[in-house]
Amino acid sequence: MSPRGLATRGLLALVAAVATVPAPAEAQIRASEPSTLTQTIDGTVFRIDYFRPRTRGRAPLFGVDAVVWEHVWTPGANWATRLSVSKPVRIADREVPSGTWSVWIEMDEAMMPHEIILEPDTLIFHTNPPERADDQLRWPVTMTDDAPFRELLTWDFEDIHSRGGTLALRWGTHRIALDVEVEPSMVVTTTPEQAAMALGTFEARFVGEEGESPPFTVTFSRSDDGILHADFEGVPGRDGGEDEWFNGLDMWMIPTEGEGWFLPGEAYDGVLWETWAGNFFEFDLTAEGPSGSFLLRDEFDEPFMRGTRIR
Repeated sequence: MSPRGLATRGLLALVAAVATVPAPAEAQIRASEPSTLTQTIDGTVFRIDYFRPRTRGRAPLFGVDAVVWEHVWTPGANWATRLSVSKPVRIADREVPSGTWSVWIEMDEAMMPHEIILEPDTLIFHTNPPERADDQLRWPVTMTDDAPFRELLTWDFEDIHSRGGTLALRWGTHRIALDVEVEPSMVVTTTPEQAAMALGTFEARFVGEEGESPPFTVTFSRSDDGILHADFEGVPGRDGGEDEWFNGLDMWMIPTEGEGWFLPGEAYDGVLWETWAGNFFEFDLTAEGPSGSFLLRDEFDEPFMRGTRIR
């Protein structure tokens, strides 16, 4: 065989050999897959990066006869669970600065969750729990055992509102709930001087291209906690009756930088849930003393409600 033929045969053999070598895997199947929880509450961003172990029929999960855990355990698997917060917050009534922490749980003598730990070192494998240190944040936790079953360990925000929410760890039928509070992005209370122009009752109507609605009343009052409320009565509905939602609405009047301008918001059970972005109450300040009228403007700066003081 010619030298060229030998070279060709050698090249073909090399190509065949390379073709039989497995290519590096671009994905991996893990017993505990990675997951990320992200939640924004009034501008504060919470993020939890963790791995999700399964129960795999293991029972009990906790206790002296349970799966064998380290005395200090990360609520996840593989690399330590990480919690990041974009602004200072309060968790379980403890102050937590902005930043990223690894999350650990210290077990008691009965191998039940006893204390949660936030550790500044965030890159720790689960088999190497941190030693107690002064720069850790710690507080006691309580675990219940009556939640609906979860095969996969799950971090979730079970509830959110404008001031915070409930962050929960769930696995099997176990649940650890942590109340979180965020710094408010706006001041919702009014001073007596800010509220004075609006206090009282106004006869109001919806206005638009189709004309005006039948009249109803809006009463503005300031509660002891400084909230300026707008209470509606007799708001007409589309079917000829009354609008039950509007008439039952607890509307908060949130002060703005503009004098006489207030941002409306909806509150439920004494907690602000949502502001009407782009909508504003504008009170007429041309005369001294309490305002004699107001306009409620939409996001296009067009009035869709007007009111005139009656008392």
